Amino acid sequence: MEVMLEQKLDRMELADLLKVKREQIDLWLLSSESKKHEEVPDMAIELLELKLGLK
Repeated sequence: MEVMLEQKLDRMELADLLKVKREQIDLWLLSSESKKHEEVPDMAIELLELKLGLK
């Protein structure tokens, strides 16, 4: 997730900002080849950008 890297957020900080469990962040960040991988919902990216003042 680009915003996470650009803003130097760790997984726990990201989970707190998005009000999700850290385990959900882990699933989003898995390789797309992993069977457990989940796509990051667009609303999560938009919410993160809004909370960080990027939008």
